[in-house]
Amino acid sequence: SKPESYIVVSAHFDHVGISRGKIYNGADDNASGTAALFAIAKYFQEHPPEHSLIFAAFDAEEIGLEGAKHFVRNPPVSIEKILLNINLDMVSRSDKNELYISGTYHYPIFKTILSPIVEKVPVKLLFGHDEPEPKRDDWTFQSDHGVFHKKKIPFVYFGVEDHADYHRPTDDFEKVDKKFFSNSVKTIVVATDTLDKSLNSKK
Repeated sequence: SKPESYIVVSAHFDHVGISRGKIYNGADDNASGTAALFAIAKYFQEHPPEHSLIFAAFDAEEIGLEGAKHFVRNPPVSIEKILLNINLDMVSRSDKNELYISGTYHYPIFKTILSPIVEKVPVKLLFGHDEPEPKRDDWTFQSDHGVFHKKKIPFVYFGVEDHADYHRPTDDFEKVDKKFFSNSVKTIVVATDTLDKSLNSKK
């Protein structure tokens, strides 16, 4: 094991707040990712990882990734010891049962590592949303993982495509697909476990 090397598992807990008198609860964006952090932490408490894991719930993502920026400016461990950021942002809803892994365009080794789990997990796991424009819909800098990427810390981002309630006051708990959300978290646990074990052999 490599307890002196770190993987940061992150999700932002802020949302839009109140706009024009309406409360934006942000159930999928991003209470879902924040709740997933706790489930993943519980799993690894019971199944100790090879590396040390830092679970980080960031504030102020919606106003410019400010929480993540503060973290990399003031890391709790030496920044050189952070091998990877696994970021979760919107993981509880998909009409197509699809969860995306973004980042492997920039870090192809992670596609090699994670491809074998695609057939084993309970959601449709897709790679994408990370190629530069003009291909459109590049998520590389759309959430907190972008801050790590700029610091040359590799990232893997898990998320769903935008839905009709994205950044609307209708992004409520009632709209969460509980079965998909549960399966999504199980998938992220498998992926995190796989990355943890594989990074150990690569470093």
